[in-house]
Amino acid sequence: MAKESDSEKQEGWTRRDWVKLGLVIGGSAAAGTVGVGLAGTLLRSPPPEQTKGPILYTRFPTDQWWNSFEGNPVKVTDFQEWQGATGVLGGSFADGKWIAGTGYPVLVIRVKRDDSVFSAPTDVALPSGFDLYYDDSARDIRIVVVYDRCAHLCCYPGWQVVQNPAPSRNYVGPAPTYEVYGLDPIYCVCHESQYDPMLLVKSTNANNGVEFVGPSRVHGPATRAIPILAVRAVDDALEAALVDPRWYQYC
Repeated sequence: MAKESDSEKQEGWTRRDWVKLGLVIGGSAAAGTVGVGLAGTLLRSPPPEQTKGPILYTRFPTDQWWNSFEGNPVKVTDFQEWQGATGVLGGSFADGKWIAGTGYPVLVIRVKRDDSVFSAPTDVALPSGFDLYYDDSARDIRIVVVYDRCAHLCCYPGWQVVQNPAPSRNYVGPAPTYEVYGLDPIYCVCHESQYDPMLLVKSTNANNGVEFVGPSRVHGPATRAIPILAVRAVDDALEAALVDPRWYQYC
C-alpha cells in the first residue's frame, strides 16, 4: 500500500481516513460488536416518535470549532457566515457525550443571505411555527438544517471538513455555493456525492415515493437531494422538526 504523502497528513481528515473508518465499522458489524460509537450510528435508524425539539451539538471525529459544545443547544448566534456544525435532533447523551445511533443527525449551515441566489419552494406544508430555513433579515442570518445522511449509501456528508481529496467540480447542474462564492457544497467524501445548500429543491424519496425538500444534488453517485429539517429559533436556540417522517426513511 502506498504511503500517505506529507501533504495528505497536513490537510486533515482525508478520504483514506474515511475508508479506514469504514473498514472498522464493517468489521465491528461482522463480529456482532456494534454498540455505542459511529458504527452504531451508521447501522441504526432513529425512532419515529422523535419529531421535534432542540438541536444539540455533536462532536466531530477531528478537531473542529464546535467540538467543545457537544451536548449544548445550537444557537443561531454561534455561526459566522458559511460556518457549519454537526448536531442531532432527539439524541440521547451520557456524561455530555452523544450516544451514537440515537436521534436524527443533522448538519447546521449558516449560508449567505443572498436572495438573488438562494431559492426554496414556497408551497410546502410545514409544522406550525417552523420554516424550511431560519431567516433573520435584521441580523443578516440564514441557516439551513440538513439531515446528515447521504442519499447514496447513507454515509455522513460533511461541510468544509475534508480538504483531501477536494470534491470534483463537474457538476450536473447549478452549484452556486462554489460557482458564485467559491466554497464547496455539502460533500460526502465516501463516494463524492455533493449537495448545494443554496438551492433547496423538491425531490422524491425513492424508497417510498414521497416528495420532499432538500439541498439540490449537484454531483453523484447520489441521484436525489437529501432532506432538510424544518427549523425555528426560541431565544436564539435552534429547534428542528421533521416535516414528514417519511422524508427521512431511506437508510
